[in-house]
Amino acid sequence: MKIPRHLVLAGALALVFAMPVATLAADDEIPRSTNIQYMDILELIDRVAKRTGKQFVVDPRVRADVPLAGLDPTKVDYERLLAILRVNMFVAVEDGGIVIVLPDANARQLDVPTYTDLKFKALNDEVVTLVVQAKNACAAQFVPVLRPMMPQAAHLAAEVQSNSMIISDRASNARRIAVLFEKLDQATSGKRDCTYKPGS
Repeated sequence: MKIPRHLVLAGALALVFAMPVATLAADDEIPRSTNIQYMDILELIDRVAKRTGKQFVVDPRVRADVPLAGLDPTKVDYERLLAILRVNMFVAVEDGGIVIVLPDANARQLDVPTYTDLKFKALNDEVVTLVVQAKNACAAQFVPVLRPMMPQAAHLAAEVQSNSMIISDRASNARRIAVLFEKLDQATSGKRDCTYKPGS
């Protein structure tokens, strides 16, 4: 029995499209590197808690098996823990002597330190809110320029009445965005009227 040509072509195409799926399935089965130590993130947090004396409250959604490439888990301090949490899309916020660990998407609702001076002191991966005021330009015009440089969990908004920019992010990136904002503001020629006008 001769198989119609269109059925042969259809079968060949089906095999071609199935190949990437098979490849992905094979990749999923690749064993972990034996040179890298993996540790449950809850165990790592517990070790840091005992080492630092800090009390942690951990959101039940915080789950991960983290690779510690070149890191000795017995020497991971609070600053390194914050970096590990960032890579795994979690965040730690200290509130009232307790460190709350939760998914970073929820960090903007927490009571984090607020600063108006770029010389503020905070660990690079601590979440902060930074308020900076424009002197020459309208702060709102820089939101679409600077927002793509921030992670999805961060927040950036312009406050029209004070012509200020509100930045909520990890300290290192909040400072970077604020510096860029000030440089853009300084490069704006002439002073603009950005005051809020009711009904406008």
